[in-house]
Amino acid sequence: MRTISSQFKVFVVPAHSQWRATVLATVVGALIFFVYEASKSAIFPGLTIWESHSITIGFGSAIAGGAAWFAMRRQARLLQAIASEEALRERLEMRQRALTESESRFRQLVEQSPEAIAVHRRGYLIYVNGAGAALIGAASSNALVGRRAADFLHPDDTVLAQQRRAGTARLQYRLVRTDGELREVEAVSVAIEYEGADAVQTVFRDITERKALEARLRHEAFHDGLTGLANRALFRDRLEHALMLSRRQAGVELAVLFLDLDDFKGINDSLGHEAGDRVLQAVALRIREETRGADTVARFGGDEFAILLEGVPSETEALAIVTRIKAALRKPLMIDGRLMTIAASIGIAFGRSGNDVESLLRNADVAMYEAKEAGKARHAVFEPAMYEAIVQRLQLEADLRTAVVSPTDAGMFLVYQPIVDLVTGETRSLEVLLRWHHPEQGALPPSLFVPIAEHTGAIVPLGRWILETVCSQIMEWRTMWWRERLDPTAFPSVSVNISGRQLREEHFVEEVEEILRRTGVPASAVTLEITESVIMHDTEQSLRTLSALKALGLRLAIDDFGTGYSSLSYLQRFPVDILKIDRAFVEGVATEGSDAALARTIVSLGTTLTLHTVAEGVELESQRVALQQMGCQLGQGYLFSPPMPASQVLPWLAPDLNATSRVATSM
Repeated sequence: MRTISSQFKVFVVPAHSQWRATVLATVVGALIFFVYEASKSAIFPGLTIWESHSITIGFGSAIAGGAAWFAMRRQARLLQAIASEEALRERLEMRQRALTESESRFRQLVEQSPEAIAVHRRGYLIYVNGAGAALIGAASSNALVGRRAADFLHPDDTVLAQQRRAGTARLQYRLVRTDGELREVEAVSVAIEYEGADAVQTVFRDITERKALEARLRHEAFHDGLTGLANRALFRDRLEHALMLSRRQAGVELAVLFLDLDDFKGINDSLGHEAGDRVLQAVALRIREETRGADTVARFGGDEFAILLEGVPSETEALAIVTRIKAALRKPLMIDGRLMTIAASIGIAFGRSGNDVESLLRNADVAMYEAKEAGKARHAVFEPAMYEAIVQRLQLEADLRTAVVSPTDAGMFLVYQPIVDLVTGETRSLEVLLRWHHPEQGALPPSLFVPIAEHTGAIVPLGRWILETVCSQIMEWRTMWWRERLDPTAFPSVSVNISGRQLREEHFVEEVEEILRRTGVPASAVTLEITESVIMHDTEQSLRTLSALKALGLRLAIDDFGTGYSSLSYLQRFPVDILKIDRAFVEGVATEGSDAALARTIVSLGTTLTLHTVAEGVELESQRVALQQMGCQLGQGYLFSPPMPASQVLPWLAPDLNATSRVATSM
């Protein structure tokens, strides 16, 4: 495009050239007119002077007009070019101003940006904004210009940062501040032109808090919040990894320990859950101290812990660790000013060929349950027979849940064992006992299924059925007694065992009252037997419940007395009528050993508190004699009669009819 300056060269010439051009134009003009005049005279020789002048004037006017037209067109093009150049100049000036303003705004945005921004060339910083200077810990941006960018990178991350390329994905590395503090940053770089040369611009963001939060969330996802131990998910993952390693490398042994604290619920109930949490923390610490650094200790929840032993050279080594853990837990522990000891049942399962995560955990759990059943504070190594027993137990639990819906149809029935006067031999009471003839397994001992019913809660509906059945049976007996013209009130009372689960039921007293009302049985005809350990579980609640039952008119007995831990002060507060001496003390009562001394103490205590005493498990005459001499009033056992079905009770009582007709006082 022609510019105005190039066009000006046509019209603007030096002064000496202008003079030469003027002289030349004059000479040329004179020559033109001379030729014109000579041609006119030759062509028009007869023209008058006025005609000649007229033609000359016309020719001159045409020449002048053409020159004027040419000059004006030339001037118009020149002015148009000048206007275009001026408009272009203005546009260029506007663009320059806009560019300057844009650069100013961009610089201001960069300077005030919360994102840290740095520009570097060949590894040296040439620009850092305020946020970048603050993140690096410099007093000002100028203090960083000229410094090597690598000076602010952690040495271990230098190679990673150097691998950065413009336009690549975001990178994360550690930045070293001027005060030496490490910060986690996320950076992305892009190639730019800065001050007329190639450079790299890096935007980096402080993600230290985010990384800390992510780490904390990851830790919480795989660790127990209370103890800091691994949780179930992390334990399973490490166990799976250990199993894979043991399959690839022969001779790599592993073991899984499953640990459950004994009677931990009592700690929570008596001291509160905060104290229970401190106990769990102390247990976790002691377990970690007795295991190896490579072992995994986890809390599965509640008071259950699991331990993964990897690379154990032998089963003996694993058992040695178990012994150390048990010894550490037995050390006294001070909680809320109380000194206590902790015991645990531990199950051990060694990794065998074909084991997987589920089977190992199951085996360790089965072994732990076996240890707890053996008396607590013990350990047991898994054997296949244990699993079979657990399967049978689970099946029995399922059968029990079905049986309580209709106990009679399931083969359950009641038998009655007489309680007799040790002096006269007269039957003073009957204790009802539950029996179960399983449809598939035949006769099952109560010691097998009653604890399971207690554990699963099936004992509650089962106990309700027993009490209703007994009360109905009592009314049937009393009616038959009345038909024999005997005093129904003189019929022996019946003792019914009450479980701890029943005693803790919120509406248990109301249920008993409803059963008595519905069957019409006088409360005095029923004695409720509660074991010593049950009533001492929650003494205040037990006292309230027993007092309410006593207010109904029921008689109360403490069963298995002497095996629990009741104190005399509590015994005086409980509204009981009878103490039943546990059979463990009756066995050796005739030998004048420690059993005899304990039995004598219980009889003496009963006499002092004006309570009847009943000796359980009397099988020998020598035992009866010894108990009678001690002052024990009543006895129960095979020496007098085995438990019998309800249909045999009245025939059994036939020898006592005459005595009963005299309205013998029932127990």
